[in-house]
Amino acid sequence: MTKKRFQIQGMHCVGCAMTIDNALEDLAGVRVATTQYARQIVDIDYDEQQVTDEKIIAAIEGAGYRASALSAERN
Repeated sequence: MTKKRFQIQGMHCVGCAMTIDNALEDLAGVRVATTQYARQIVDIDYDEQQVTDEKIIAAIEGAGYRASALSAERN
């Protein structure tokens, strides 16, 4: 499993965070997604054999937000 943090742009409320979590958790290979509205980030635990950063970003953008990877691994 890989753990990665992404910066999110365009969130306006906690409902936005829930929308992102749901979009990501629908992706095969994503174990858990935890979006923090106040910090404008999402932490994702995923299987890098099943899902790529590009697919994660596409899912976030498909939900109506912008995203970029912050680091290779988070602690």
